[in-house]
Amino acid sequence: MQIPEGYILISKVEYDQLHNEIDQLRKTVAILMARVNELEGMLHKNSGNSHKPPSSDGYKKVIKNNREKTGKKQGAQLGNEGKTLKQRTDPDKIVEHKIMGRCGCGENLETLPVKHIKRRQVFDLPEKLLEVTEHRVEIKQCPCGKLHEAACVVQGITQYGEGIKSLAIYLNQYQYLPFERTQEFFEDIIGISISDAVLTESNEICYEELEDTEFQIKQAIIENDVMRNDETGMRCEGKNQWIHTSSTLQHTHYSIQGKRGKEGMDAIGILNNYQGTSIHDRYASYDGYSCTHGLCNAHLLRELKYVHEEMGKDWADNMIELLVETNNLKKEEKLDERAIKKMERQYGKITQQGKKEEPKQIVPVIKKRGRIAKTKSLNLLEAFINRPQEILRFAYDKNVPFDNNLAERDLRMVKLKQKISGCFRTFHGAEVFCRIRSYISTVRKQGHSVLDAIEQAIMGQPIALYKPPEN
Repeated sequence: MQIPEGYILISKVEYDQLHNEIDQLRKTVAILMARVNELEGMLHKNSGNSHKPPSSDGYKKVIKNNREKTGKKQGAQLGNEGKTLKQRTDPDKIVEHKIMGRCGCGENLETLPVKHIKRRQVFDLPEKLLEVTEHRVEIKQCPCGKLHEAACVVQGITQYGEGIKSLAIYLNQYQYLPFERTQEFFEDIIGISISDAVLTESNEICYEELEDTEFQIKQAIIENDVMRNDETGMRCEGKNQWIHTSSTLQHTHYSIQGKRGKEGMDAIGILNNYQGTSIHDRYASYDGYSCTHGLCNAHLLRELKYVHEEMGKDWADNMIELLVETNNLKKEEKLDERAIKKMERQYGKITQQGKKEEPKQIVPVIKKRGRIAKTKSLNLLEAFINRPQEILRFAYDKNVPFDNNLAERDLRMVKLKQKISGCFRTFHGAEVFCRIRSYISTVRKQGHSVLDAIEQAIMGQPIALYKPPEN
């Protein structure tokens, strides 16, 4: 048989081998293209479509978000009480302005009776903020020669009172002023010079007095029906550590741990003793606890937004619409049994749509150890398929929130501390911060004055913060 010009005669074995190689190359190209698309998508990640913090956005402002426009004008809404400065009935000073001279008709105005007095008040700082109290301790000598000294709570020749120490803690632990700027404040405003030792000692006293209070806060959270959990990295002792938060509407607990996962969570002693509903993100360590779980839908919405906008998955856009609509129905108290059934049917249709849109996993030509990596969109879809009860927990339980924003707001204070101070030099310093900050955050939630609460704490009488279980 004559072979046409340009053709090569090969055996069936060689043909099959070439065919398999071409097929494998096509699969490899498909995997590489998917990886290229994923890497290009990572360049477009920001705080609006991923877990990245807003600080990472730089000067690029994220315009798009998951909020719907309400049509309301900017500023205070109708019915808002406002913050108008109101007059007081007990002013500290009274300055009288009397009428002098005569009227145009010649009448002496000084002799006329007062018809009405207008009250105008000025709110300002007193000229002198510092009050010095001198304790004069009597010493008497008995005829027998023995000396007797009157009892006095003040031991040192000079010392700072609880008000000064409380203000120092307030500025350092609540307003996040570093020691140097706290010292500048006292010099400029009050006219005194405070040493690092006084600031450190004040924080240490407060920390020690709040030991029982921290236990009360943890116990109140454990007894609560719904808890929010989150964690964030923190530089401490020159290495990465983790600050964990457990939050309710009335209590906040912070703890620094060397581990992010279950080992660190167990050491805190809240999750491993909790039987209510824990709201958190999809970090796997939370799943190791026997409590009921609910996923943060704010996190999921950001991930869905990324998968839709950067990877072109329509199922993700449909899921965003369903979750937002369901949450709106809950806010309007229209999420009855019929609406839930409809929502569940739509949820199932969207996950089926996702299965059709997501390509099957391709086994790479060069096999590597471990599991085959999945695309971000496939990972997210599998979460919606495998964890519908946890994602929709907010719809089934009226006490469960749609998101984990409360814990994220509480944890934002930790990031602010990190932004200002950079890190903790010692692990104990981080522990001091976490305990005092737990007290301050809880005090704020319960409507107490932070400064007064700190002063009570260093006097050995911290505010009792245990509250009956709430949502």
